[in-house]
Amino acid sequence: MTPTDTTPETRSLHLATGFAIVAAGVIGLDWLMLGDGGSLTREGGSVETMSMLGYIYALVIYLWRARPVFWPVPVILLFMAAREGDLDKALTSEGILSTKILLYDTALWEKSLAVAIWVLLIAALVMLARYRAPLLWRDLRRGAPWALLFLAGLFIAAFSKTIDGLGRKLGAFGVEVATEVVQGSGIVEEALELLIPILFVMAICLRTRKPT
Repeated sequence: MTPTDTTPETRSLHLATGFAIVAAGVIGLDWLMLGDGGSLTREGGSVETMSMLGYIYALVIYLWRARPVFWPVPVILLFMAAREGDLDKALTSEGILSTKILLYDTALWEKSLAVAIWVLLIAALVMLARYRAPLLWRDLRRGAPWALLFLAGLFIAAFSKTIDGLGRKLGAFGVEVATEVVQGSGIVEEALELLIPILFVMAICLRTRKPT
């Protein structure tokens, strides 16, 4: 093994490529088994499932490598994995992230769970902003690869949300969108969401060091 084989850049590339290959294999098998009218981007399909597993993969790598573990990071990664797996809608009568669960006549335990999750999520975001945003900004100015990869993941996450439900969003303003455009934007959105955890995996590997 050559010295370059053990560089952070090489390790991050290997780990991210490994997951990408597995994801491509799973999605490829799903595509081969699709029936008439089936879609790779369907709810609970292979693309959505691999996106969820991507965040879990990033979480495992972070817990394996980071010393010390900064608790908001695994909280956010778990939240994103649960969001991709639609667990925010599966456990309660209304979506946990929706105000309906608080405003509608839902069970007390559901309201309490929603409030607890929101408090935990907000606390994690505040802690990240307070203790990691200055570090991110400093390394961005230096052109550190981990910071650029992380920022790219954030931008892609924001962009994918803007095109999520494009037809519905533009329809609210009286703009009609062709069915082909809506379907195409859905495919692009799911593909981008699969890329986000891969970028996070690379950023984590570059930012952390495996304990000896």
